[in-house]
Amino acid sequence: MPIWLWLALATAQGAGMAQYEKHLLRLAEEAEAFGYLAPKVIGREKLEQVAMETPSRFRRRAEKVETPYRRREIVSEYGYAIFQDDPANLHELRQVVSVDGKQIKSRSQARQTLTMGMRGDNDKLKKKMLKDFESVGLRESATDFGQVILLFGKRSQAALNFQFLRNDFIGAERAIVLNYEQKDGDQAMTVFEGRRAVRHKLKGEIWLKETDGVPLRITIGADREPDKNRTPQQILKYAASVDYEPSPHGTLLPATILYNETEQGVLVVENRYQYSEFKVFGASSEIKFTVEEAPPAKP
Repeated sequence: MPIWLWLALATAQGAGMAQYEKHLLRLAEEAEAFGYLAPKVIGREKLEQVAMETPSRFRRRAEKVETPYRRREIVSEYGYAIFQDDPANLHELRQVVSVDGKQIKSRSQARQTLTMGMRGDNDKLKKKMLKDFESVGLRESATDFGQVILLFGKRSQAALNFQFLRNDFIGAERAIVLNYEQKDGDQAMTVFEGRRAVRHKLKGEIWLKETDGVPLRITIGADREPDKNRTPQQILKYAASVDYEPSPHGTLLPATILYNETEQGVLVVENRYQYSEFKVFGASSEIKFTVEEAPPAKP
């Protein structure tokens, strides 16, 4: 490409993004508001998972092999906390209430335990909550997507390249869709493949309300680079999409999250998260919530 044409394209892209500066500023403001409020809110999370199972090794000759999937449903009390040994990042915390319809603990008990972990400085208790969630037997418990908006604070935006993609709709809302990709910095999407942690540069899309720049959806994704034992068609693909909605508490909070992994175009695992009933607790030592418990099952 001639250098003059490259410069012309670069100039056009820069001028094109200038009109979205107010949208990116609003995105940064919403990220900061979320960071302030999130450690004070607790909500209800419903996770529906569809995950591939290992097919049986024993089958009749010439029998068609169908991919077996297992469905799970996990309901939890949900919140955010900062770890003392990782003060720069906010992490999701959960207390499981029910697994596949079977009650594990009452909602009031789960909320009390969760608030203790969120308000306290005991990292051991917080990490125990993470292990408790993993112990319910999910194929992949992909987490820490609810706070992905924090990646777009004013300072963090400097480490990202943005480009206009298209105009679109989410429901009845008109949105502008921007592509983003990390150019430098320490932020990364970390994917755990067994015991191996693989860090990928951030990339995806941001859907901003056309009129005022309020973020409606943020996507993030990664492809695993093929190694010597894999062809390009066997690359693992990871993708997450987070939809945010205004809350009565003065900031955006997650409404739904969709996360999936595919290999060779075949679904490996899909997690659908739904969020509701967010409440804010105060700084007082006595924390009270009004929670309607389900009546006990009749014998």
